[in-house]
Amino acid sequence: MTHKSNFPRLVLFIVLGLIIGGILGECLGLLFGELGELMNAGGYDNIVRNFFVAAFNFNIGVGDGQAPVYIDLYMVKLALGFGLKFNVCSVVGMIVAIYIMKWSGER
Repeated sequence: MTHKSNFPRLVLFIVLGLIIGGILGECLGLLFGELGELMNAGGYDNIVRNFFVAAFNFNIGVGDGQAPVYIDLYMVKLALGFGLKFNVCSVVGMIVAIYIMKWSGER
């Protein structure tokens, strides 16, 4: 009997949960932004929309962290950087994905 590692499967489920949750959060933000415009409830800057869209951003780059590092070699220009963006729905999506992974394992 061999023991298989579930780590790659865990990473796959976490990434898929973050992506699907992030897309869902952006869609809900767009919906609540439009509803805020229609109902004169602050437009696109209403509290419900900001709850779903407001994100924790993590960027590695130059200066304020928004711009990537550029290496210009005359013929080739490289841009190096890394960024993550989490919102409420992406974290919920990650938790749901981990829960689904737990109950969909091999038995």
